[in-house]
Amino acid sequence: MGAARQAEAFEQAMRLFHSREFAKARAVFEAASAGPVAAVSHSARLHARMCERRLMQEQPRIETAEDHYNYAVGLINLRRLEEAEQHLRKALQDHPNADHVHYALALTRGLLGDFEGAHRHMKHAIDLQPRNRGLARNDPDFAELIQRGCLRELLFS
Repeated sequence: MGAARQAEAFEQAMRLFHSREFAKARAVFEAASAGPVAAVSHSARLHARMCERRLMQEQPRIETAEDHYNYAVGLINLRRLEEAEQHLRKALQDHPNADHVHYALALTRGLLGDFEGAHRHMKHAIDLQPRNRGLARNDPDFAELIQRGCLRELLFS
């Protein structure tokens, strides 16, 4: 790799870095660190380590069912629903009768347009803990779902 190619690689890596694409940026920084210009090599190695640290920070430690549930709630708020559902299902594997997990799955399924799944999980949540009926009635996240689907009958019967 020549000096010009090293500079191009470093610039490309910086663009990736600023776009928060740390895995891609790290690889390009590592390539740039092998170039002939010592100052660019040094800076590229430093930036590659920064990428590594940021990648480690982005990986949450999810060990328990409650960790999966809490992480899923954050994903629901970001509307990353498929990913949230995966974490909720993992939480249910350890605690199949966790009413709050069924409640969150009801919301997730409803937001995904699966009103039957939303109804099924909400019914289970209410069967496990009747107070979930009142919570869902007053939950702004459920407001639109109550208007559209079969949850209305379940929550207001």
